[in-house]
Amino acid sequence: MGISVRVVEYTGQIVTEGGDIGAVIRATSSDAAQYPLLAGVDEYDDTTFNSRQAAMLIAELEQLTAVTDDRNLHEAIAQLITLAKLLVPAPRRPHHRRLVFNGD
Repeated sequence: MGISVRVVEYTGQIVTEGGDIGAVIRATSSDAAQYPLLAGVDEYDDTTFNSRQAAMLIAELEQLTAVTDDRNLHEAIAQLITLAKLLVPAPRRPHHRRLVFNGD
């Protein structure tokens, strides 16, 4: 099972893409109370987050980083945090970006 992720402008233009982050989703899918956004990512369809949700997603990812020792998982989490931060409003950055998880 592969889950890729990309940052997309409101116009549909792809800003950037990340690799397979399925390990992150598998690590959080059974704990919706602890990781409500990550546990809600659909493994078989697209799941989209907006900039407000991205801030909460970053907090969930940082929390996961603190409780795992898996180096590969840390790398995938770091990649997701980098992508999610591209949704945070900043000068000269479009405000209508989305983070799209693409399930198989």
